[in-house]
Amino acid sequence: MAEEKPSPAGESGPTALAHAIYEGLRDEITGGKLRPGEALSRRGIARRYGTSYIPVIEALARLEGTGLIEAEARQAARVRKITLETIQDDYVLREAYETQAIRLACETATSEEIDELYRMAEAVDACATADAAKRTRGKKGPMLHWQFHARIAKISRCRALVRELERIELLRRLQANWYFAPAPPDPPRYHSVLVDAIKARNPVQADAIMRAHVRRGLEKELLAYRVKMDP
Repeated sequence: MAEEKPSPAGESGPTALAHAIYEGLRDEITGGKLRPGEALSRRGIARRYGTSYIPVIEALARLEGTGLIEAEARQAARVRKITLETIQDDYVLREAYETQAIRLACETATSEEIDELYRMAEAVDACATADAAKRTRGKKGPMLHWQFHARIAKISRCRALVRELERIELLRRLQANWYFAPAPPDPPRYHSVLVDAIKARNPVQADAIMRAHVRRGLEKELLAYRVKMDP
C-alpha cells in the first residue's frame, strides 16, 4: 500500500487517502511517468493503494478538475492528450491571467516585493541564458521561471488568479516532458522589464509587456511541438 501523504486541514480516512492518490497521480503525470493519452484504471489504482473505488473516484474527479486527465462516460479516464489546440487554449487562459495579475501588482506591490522580483528576474534570465547557450532545458530554469510568475500573481493579492495559474502550470509541466526544441535566446533583461513596469506603477505598459511575453512563450511551445510531431 502506498504511503499516505499529509492532507489539507488535518483530514483523515477516505478523504485523506483520496488526497494522497490525487497527489501521487498528479506527480506521475507532471513528472512524465504517465504518458499523454494513457488510460487510468480505477481497479488498478485501487489495487496499488489498497483501497476501495471511492477515494479513487474522488481523486480522479480532482485531477479532471485540473485538466490533467480527461474522462468520458463509460470509458476509462486518460491522461490529457497534447495537441496544438490544447496548447493554444492554455496560452489564451495564461495570457488573460498573467496580464490581469501584473496589472493588479502595479497597484499592490510594496518596494520590498519589487526588490524581490528584481532578484528573481535576474536569476531567471541568467539561467535561461545559460540554457540557451547549451541548447538544453535544465530543471532549474523552468522552476525559477514559474516561481517568478507565481510571485507576481501572489503580489496581486488575488487568490483566484493564483489558483488558476497553478492549474495552468500543472498542464505546462505535463507538456514539457514530451517535447523540446532550442529557441533563440531571450532579449537582455527579459524578465526584469516586467518588474520595471510594476515599479513604474504603469498597468497599461505592464499589460502590454506581459502579453508579448506570454505570446513569445506560446511561439516557443508551438515550435517545440511541431519539431516533435514532424522531426
